Amino acid sequence: MFAIIFTGIQIASTRNVEAQEKKSKGLLQRTESHVEGLENYDIRLDKSSRALGRRLEFRNGSSQSASSIADIRESFVLGEKALQNDVPSLKVEYNLDIKIPEVIAPDVRKGVAFLTGPSNRSRVDSLKSFARSNSLLIGMQPNQVDQLKVLTDYTNPNGVLSFTHLTQEINGIPVFRGEIKAGFTKDGEIIRVINNLAPGLDYSNLNDNFGDPLSAVRAAAENIEYKLQRPDVTLNSAVSTDLKAVFGEGDWATTAEKMYFPIEPGVARPAWTVLIWQPVRAFYVTVDAETGTVLWRKNITQDQTTSATYNVYANPNGYINVADSPFPLSPGPIDPSLGTQGAAVARTDQTLIGNEGPLSFNNNGWITDGGDRTDGNAVQAGLDVVSPNGIDTNGEAIEVTPGGRDFQFAYNPYDPNTNTGDNPTGAAFRNGAVTQLFYINNRYHDALYQLGWTEAAFNFQHDNFGRGGAGNDRVSAEAQDFSGTNNANFSTPSDGGRGRMQMYRWTLTSPNIDGDLDADVIVHEFTHGLSNRLHGNAFGLTTNMSGMMGEGWSDFFAHSLLSEPSDPLNGVYSMGGYDTRNLLSGGLGTANYYYGIRRFPKAIMSFTGGPSNRPHNPITFADVDQTSVSYSDGAFAAPISGHLSNTADQVHSGGEVWSAALWEVRAQMINRMGFAGNERSMQVVVDGMKLAPLGPDYIQERDAILAAAGVYGAADVADVWEGFRIRGMGFSATVDTPGNGGGSARVTEAFDTPNVVIMEPGFAVSDAPGDGDTYPEPGEPLTLTVPIENQTGVTINSVTANVNGGPDVSYGNLAHNTTVSRQISYTVPAGAGCGSSITLDININGSGGPRTEQRSFIVGVPNPPATENFDSVTAPALPAGWTAAQTGPGIAFVTQTGAADSAPNSVFTPNRGVSGGQSGATIESGSYAINSDAAVVSFRNNYNTEDSWDGGVLEISINGGSFQDIVTAGGTFIEGGYNGNLGTNQNPLDGRDAWTGSSGGYVDSSAQLPASANGNNVKFRWRFGEDTNTVAPSGTPGWNVDNVEVFTGYTCSFTPSTGSTKFDYDGDSKTDVSIFRPGPGEWWYRRSSDGGNFAAQFGSGTDTIA
Repeated sequence: MFAIIFTGIQIASTRNVEAQEKKSKGLLQRTESHVEGLENYDIRLDKSSRALGRRLEFRNGSSQSASSIADIRESFVLGEKALQNDVPSLKVEYNLDIKIPEVIAPDVRKGVAFLTGPSNRSRVDSLKSFARSNSLLIGMQPNQVDQLKVLTDYTNPNGVLSFTHLTQEINGIPVFRGEIKAGFTKDGEIIRVINNLAPGLDYSNLNDNFGDPLSAVRAAAENIEYKLQRPDVTLNSAVSTDLKAVFGEGDWATTAEKMYFPIEPGVARPAWTVLIWQPVRAFYVTVDAETGTVLWRKNITQDQTTSATYNVYANPNGYINVADSPFPLSPGPIDPSLGTQGAAVARTDQTLIGNEGPLSFNNNGWITDGGDRTDGNAVQAGLDVVSPNGIDTNGEAIEVTPGGRDFQFAYNPYDPNTNTGDNPTGAAFRNGAVTQLFYINNRYHDALYQLGWTEAAFNFQHDNFGRGGAGNDRVSAEAQDFSGTNNANFSTPSDGGRGRMQMYRWTLTSPNIDGDLDADVIVHEFTHGLSNRLHGNAFGLTTNMSGMMGEGWSDFFAHSLLSEPSDPLNGVYSMGGYDTRNLLSGGLGTANYYYGIRRFPKAIMSFTGGPSNRPHNPITFADVDQTSVSYSDGAFAAPISGHLSNTADQVHSGGEVWSAALWEVRAQMINRMGFAGNERSMQVVVDGMKLAPLGPDYIQERDAILAAAGVYGAADVADVWEGFRIRGMGFSATVDTPGNGGGSARVTEAFDTPNVVIMEPGFAVSDAPGDGDTYPEPGEPLTLTVPIENQTGVTINSVTANVNGGPDVSYGNLAHNTTVSRQISYTVPAGAGCGSSITLDININGSGGPRTEQRSFIVGVPNPPATENFDSVTAPALPAGWTAAQTGPGIAFVTQTGAADSAPNSVFTPNRGVSGGQSGATIESGSYAINSDAAVVSFRNNYNTEDSWDGGVLEISINGGSFQDIVTAGGTFIEGGYNGNLGTNQNPLDGRDAWTGSSGGYVDSSAQLPASANGNNVKFRWRFGEDTNTVAPSGTPGWNVDNVEVFTGYTCSFTPSTGSTKFDYDGDSKTDVSIFRPGPGEWWYRRSSDGGNFAAQFGSGTDTIA
């Protein structure tokens, strides 16, 4: 969608197709594809009681039970742990719909690494072998892996990365989004795996009643409030198959495709995915074959041999030979008040077949021999000025001279300098506009083909020449489309379905501007096809944040493809500058070549101007978050009014942030490589799309780009990191809430880059210089072992570390993938309280910048703990002093056998499988006398609950007071703290942080008690809560707690030496040996207590011994 959004507009819930779905405000009439109330939908993410009840019904109708599904989910965790043994930097990310391992890859934040080593096997065999070897993680049996079908297996045209894509079928019927794909290096290493295979299915025991596809079409139409026409319900038997029913005729016929839709691991439903085309919108709607329930919905429309001669606006200096518009201005003015407009450029004749030299992949050229109109293998361009939808009969531009293949038409487009020009509805004008549209689309197709958007990668072509993909899906580029004004859009069905580009007239000037002449807009729209096809073959990008990136990619490619080597990085670049004359109000009608369609122009952060010398484009990651967005921190304030949304996570608003980050990456690569960096930046972005999950957030897509860049080398990785860092998506940035487009996105921005870190595990505290009892005590000298590792992808020079600002210790230059360990002396403060916690600031510095990490330890020797392992009783009884209770229909904690951390018993409460009133359960300990500020409670627990809705907490009562959450009372978790937050839906633990979802087995949890517990008696309470209107999904048995230990206090007995022996560095009253090295300014010394050699830096390198 090319972006004009009005605030305050209400869209009616009923739709009249003939009304063209036009919306207006004042004199500006425009068309949009978004329909309020018909947002993208997935029943698996729907928390309503109706949807939850339907999912429970589907589970009950399958061969699975809650227990068996729990086993499948448990296998994911076991499989992840097994793979981590081979890939230490492994990071597995689960998808949101059925919560299966989707991204399986080395963590890019830990440097460049691959899932497998080099291999001479075929990529298909390698990927299948990986899936078989990791069957627990993938959730498929080896014989099911063997049945996977090869969808694509290809190498990018530049020969660097290759990709293999396998799909899942059951008895010849596709599984909805059932796929696994991987990227490969030249040496056959697997870069990363993106898995969306439906796990745990018993192929022989699935419902195979698919019913009538027409019933599914009717249910889909009702869901999107579309009145079916006669062709929509008339089966076209000539082209229909058992797998795909076609209703009506032509490229825009309604279709229904048979597939299995996974509800959860082990459960899949027979369904039909229906595609319905409308004048502006197009929808995929997946309908359950048996019940007619809508399972999923996506609006696939985003607004916005013989040579031939095309008389067009070209730019031979551009990356592609296309001018921005008839009046280009790139870069634009640095002050919007100047009102500068672009100067006219002449059309030139471009004579080519379209398969010359590097374009040999266009076997038949742009137009097949014998063709006489703008209809070729990649695109059909023509007028759509009258109903019905689609290119009008003879709407293409036709050669002027029969047999001459000449597309030369005389017309004068709107001139923004003089406000003159021809009416765009004249015949010559329309033919010229169609020719320009055809030319730009072909140039785009060819450029992206060379970047890896080939037939096997699901591009748009009629004939795929046997190189993979479905074919028969050239783009329908519809000029001066009758269905709207002042916008543009692109609809992307899956491979084999024609993409539809609708270009409109812009009615803001007289005469009107023809959008077919603005290359910014055309490239923007075509890129929606690219991003949608490369994420799940048009079935991905359903989340709001991925929609934001969709807009950002489209802007980025428009600017990059139309750029020239001479374009300065310090410049401003508008989006759609030609089309948007008079778009802005408030005296900014001529600021179109500064703002274009966006809040800010495209510009790198370091390019500043305006009265306060601020960035022309100041937006950062925080600007997708409504609580931190700013519109006034640029060189010139953003004109938030009319078409520009003030909602931070609206797709076009958020898209500006993503595009700005990619623009910074491009700038970094151009600074290093010259203009070749323009192509490299586009290459890694395209490859990143192929390595990303189906519905990525900003950080996941950033990581996919980093994974792609890693194949090219450390310098490319560094450029990507720096580009994202500049815009607040640095190393530590996080997406906290993805958002829904209404202002709910929450993010944490960060401007750091990868740096050396203290290796975990490896940091150690030794009291060998003291009394050697392994416990640090007040006044005791210690040795801290501090290993620092570099996994950044580049060498970090001159690394040093100190503790609490003490002397620096040199680590030298750390190459990528190296670890250096040093020992640093530290003495516990004599006044430290026994049982207190000491927190050390370990300050690291070097060419990667400063970094501080904290490590803590407890002072003193712990008293023997009070323990309870629940094994002294016979289940279901509780130990003496322990009590259980429940509220509502909750089930109380009891001891049980068979699922203990230490056999035979643990205490357990189930996550109930029925709804009917908020409920909870508690188990309360006996009393413990505490005599330390640093007392600790620890336990093992295993939770498997309805994620984010049901869960458990730890509470404490001090001296018989009311129970409070351990954190609220002033305690802190040492490890294994709460992992989520419970929804506010009549749960007794509404809105509280808690343990929720799946722990994947028993995990350690420990918490330091509040300081107020010292000197008092305390009790602990483990409390579980469930909501009222939901039932626990399958695979959520409840909460086990075992092996409770309470460390009530500490003892300290170390006595520091009071001797005055000279040169005693370890406090043992003996003289140690020291040597000063003047050059580096280091003191080296050897301690008598342990024979260790140590170094410390102080003073300067020119000091001399006096």
